[in-house]
Amino acid sequence: MNSNLQKYIEKRLSKLNLYYNRIVSVDLYLNLDNHNDQTNKSVELRVNIPGDDVVVGKKSESFEKSLDMAASSAERMLKRRKEKSRIS
Repeated sequence: MNSNLQKYIEKRLSKLNLYYNRIVSVDLYLNLDNHNDQTNKSVELRVNIPGDDVVVGKKSESFEKSLDMAASSAERMLKRRKEKSRIS
């Protein structure tokens, strides 16, 4: 993994704390699938929070785009989780 990608990942994932402040840890898995396919870069994002984990997987033509899609989905899920906890 090159340093630009690593910096991008750190910057993008640091924003998750804005949506849910009780995040324990975040696991990120990058996978290069079938080399013949254009959309072969997949990302799995696992956000560990008390009670239950948020897991999102996305695939596209670049790791950055896959990460953006996965992080956006995780942000929406964390917002919903935060709203549910406020109501309870």
